[in-house]
Amino acid sequence: MFDFRLRIPSWHRLHSFLGLGASLFFTFLFLTGTLLVFAPELDWLRYSEVRASPQGSAKLSLGTIYDAAARARPDWDIVALDRSEGARFADQVTGIRPEGRDAFIWVDPYTGQVNGETSSFTIHAALLRLHEALFIPGNQGKLVVTFFGIPLTATVIAGLFLYRRFWTGFFRWPRFSSRSRAWLSDLHRLIAVWSLVFFVPLVVTSLWYFVETVGLDAPATPANRTVTRDRLLPPDFDGARLDAASAIATATLPGLEVRKVILPRRPAQPIVFQGDHTAVLVRPRANSVYFHPETLEVLGAHRGEDLSLHQRIAEAADPIHFGTWGGLPTRILWGLFGVGLSALTIIGMIIHAKRVGIIQQKTTGAPARSGFARVWRGMGPWGLGGWISLGLVVTGLALLTRNFLGA
Repeated sequence: MFDFRLRIPSWHRLHSFLGLGASLFFTFLFLTGTLLVFAPELDWLRYSEVRASPQGSAKLSLGTIYDAAARARPDWDIVALDRSEGARFADQVTGIRPEGRDAFIWVDPYTGQVNGETSSFTIHAALLRLHEALFIPGNQGKLVVTFFGIPLTATVIAGLFLYRRFWTGFFRWPRFSSRSRAWLSDLHRLIAVWSLVFFVPLVVTSLWYFVETVGLDAPATPANRTVTRDRLLPPDFDGARLDAASAIATATLPGLEVRKVILPRRPAQPIVFQGDHTAVLVRPRANSVYFHPETLEVLGAHRGEDLSLHQRIAEAADPIHFGTWGGLPTRILWGLFGVGLSALTIIGMIIHAKRVGIIQQKTTGAPARSGFARVWRGMGPWGLGGWISLGLVVTGLALLTRNFLGA
């Protein structure tokens, strides 16, 4: 009978082939994902408009924030308000400029002062599009990126079979007194076993994103569309009506902490209040209340607990993948793991170069090729994996530059 079990050398070949072949692109994804975890803080550092100064009091109502933005930009259509989570972050108001492009108005939630405006093409937005789709339009970019979840999963599985009794390596310190190849291999294993805490949810969510991209995504929550109207909002719509709707929303879902208000972009759309409630591992959109813009009639509401299992899995993917499920502590932890995984791929390339160099010197007696050449040749026939990875990275960065110049 044919033996389907792979011997240890075969697991080593599989781990090296997949891990090294896609190592450049894995490193790119790990680095952009790590930066994305802290993208709000990067925006805070980059844009003075994003910063707020806590005044020792509670934040103003979202209606007050709406009025401040509407007074500052009376010719804009305001389509969304996002309540900041950090104490030193301004609230984000999304508006449509007269020429039809989205932009952000930043309002201090303690004073109601408008700090200014920025393009919607922030660092956060740019990193997200680069990480998840390389700026390639449609689903093609996301399909390419999420497909790499398959070789990543296989690399992790092969590594576990290769490193038997891996749990014994959690506290095995690298042999820094040995040759560089020995202590680099020890360091590679040490980072790998500690990163399993992060690796498992990473590969599971990556595979889930791939499943969603090929068309097996969860059904959307009810849209609760209203009857088509002549205008987006009533002429007398203001912050007071928004606060009245907010009070109704919290009465409809007691305990709802409103995080986002979505206002109509088209005359058939409702006003939507979204936020945190009692369900865990869901995004704010899982808890929503829908209103008719003119009458403030509640058109519908749902909680995270009301979603199907398929929808709950879809909602949990982002909080787990980006480490937002536990707030700042888990984001910091995910950031450290992201740095560790980036180092893991780089160390893996160095180990391969050293191992192949030793083998070449022993078998031919001639000086080994440069480390770069050894790594590139190890990325598949004619360095195919390296060329594919390099092409994807260059494509993403080129499209990022084009979008930045056009913002």
